[in-house]
Amino acid sequence: MRGDLHTLKKVCQYGSRVMLGGTAVIIAVLAAYLVIGVASFFSDGMASFLQDCIGIRFEGHTPLQVGAAYFAIVAILALAVVTVFVTYLVMTSISTEHSPFTETNTRPVLRLSQIYLIAAIMMGVFGLLGPHGILFAAFVFFGCILVSVILYSFALIIRYGSVLQNESDHTL
Repeated sequence: MRGDLHTLKKVCQYGSRVMLGGTAVIIAVLAAYLVIGVASFFSDGMASFLQDCIGIRFEGHTPLQVGAAYFAIVAILALAVVTVFVTYLVMTSISTEHSPFTETNTRPVLRLSQIYLIAAIMMGVFGLLGPHGILFAAFVFFGCILVSVILYSFALIIRYGSVLQNESDHTL
């Protein structure tokens, strides 16, 4: 690899296709998981399969704990869809724009940072209400906070690169 803009554009062109496919696959998994959740009310076989997916048995746990464990996985899958789709958007932009440092790339990364901040609260609540306990809740809460801070910093780096790119483009 030469490490230049041309190589970055080619990698992002290929990567954007992979991310689009990944988004479709995760959406399909999320849809299947939601269908299994609904079907578990009507079928013992589906309820047993859902228990395997969640990783807990319904017996010995309150409906609140089971629901929190179920919705935690729904939230994780939804977060994965958004994350992979935003990666697709940024990679597509990098492969088509004249520079990777554009406001087009800053906005989605900044939004994703905000989504992870909201997800931290949701995942913390699901963790506390679920059967896994306070350590699990703290881990996912602070993990989402960490990802949010990293994405926010990355968005600021892109924005600063955009300012420098604008200066460079308008300098004689």
